[in-house]
Amino acid sequence: MAVSEASNLFAPRPGRLFTIGQVIDKIKVDFPDLTPSKIRFLEDQGLFSPFRTESGYRKYSEAHIERVRLILELQRDKFLPLKVIRTYLDDLDSGKQPSLPTATRRPSVTRKFSKLELVAESGVNETLLAEAQQSQLIGAEPFEYSDIEIARSLMQLQRFGISARHLRGIKTSVDRDLGLIQGVVASVKKQRDPAAKSRAAAYANEIESHFAVIRAELIRAVIDKID
Repeated sequence: MAVSEASNLFAPRPGRLFTIGQVIDKIKVDFPDLTPSKIRFLEDQGLFSPFRTESGYRKYSEAHIERVRLILELQRDKFLPLKVIRTYLDDLDSGKQPSLPTATRRPSVTRKFSKLELVAESGVNETLLAEAQQSQLIGAEPFEYSDIEIARSLMQLQRFGISARHLRGIKTSVDRDLGLIQGVVASVKKQRDPAAKSRAAAYANEIESHFAVIRAELIRAVIDKID
């Protein structure tokens, strides 16, 4: 069986090769929601390149499997977007010794994401996604970056037995806060001033920051009393 050559010095060399199903079997204990479509999506994002048989079938080495595992761990444990992970891996492939990356700033609010991208970026499974949408914590496709961030947090909260349905009160509280904010900025936006829109946005951000402080301090005051 012929296999294409690895493209650079640091790319994985073929030894024993595995099918995509065998890759999932090796990782599913730690990542039970891993699917063939997600592995192919990571490949499409330039994070790794499997070997190919003469018939075009994908084959994966042990190094490929460890690379996929590393990608998934950086997503799950460090909340890193794929773009940051790709840069980190490119540096490793070049023989560099990069420090562990940190998350970058949020993408443009105009950027939209497909369901496959949401799942790949957050690791959220179908059941949790459906529950989050039913609880109105996550919107419908196409998704926004905020949906990815919420999905990541929901995945982490599962470790504590907290599911999306437990957080419906948060959505109600947020809607109430937004109502207060919109009530304040509505009159500002109506002003015939070229800077009115920017001023309204600044007011909204300032009000939200004060809301966040109050919420955090109310919770912290109780947490600090836990022995």
